[in-house]
Amino acid sequence: MARSQAQRRVDWFAAGLGLVVAVVIQLVGSTLLFGSHRGQLVSQGLLTFVALLVAGALAGFIGPAAGAVWNGVIVAVGFIIVEELAGAVGPIGPIGSAGLDTLGLVIDDVLVLSGGTIGGVVASVARRQRTGSGNDSPTHRVR
Repeated sequence: MARSQAQRRVDWFAAGLGLVVAVVIQLVGSTLLFGSHRGQLVSQGLLTFVALLVAGALAGFIGPAAGAVWNGVIVAVGFIIVEELAGAVGPIGPIGSAGLDTLGLVIDDVLVLSGGTIGGVVASVARRQRTGSGNDSPTHRVR
């Protein structure tokens, strides 16, 4: 298997668990911080970014090291799908993008994708530092 294919390995369990964690953080955080009303967009955006950062990092740590970044990306894409499905039903609470214009949707999606991706990158870098960098680590030595 080529090196690029090995780096794109996705652990669907890790990504699914990360997605569940992101949705729970978003729902619980929005309920605790904003109550029954929709908070300001900046506050909600920050909460969404943090939720995806945590969920992307979690998925990156649980899944294989070679696919840590991809697991974070899959969490973000799944969150966008859940968010859009919730918005299609109607403004049902803190999750969902009902009421946003096109620019707001683009900004929201970029925020979600960058949060999940950065979370995966953080997990990847942390895992590399823990196991040793480069080909000097015992697991990467060629005999």
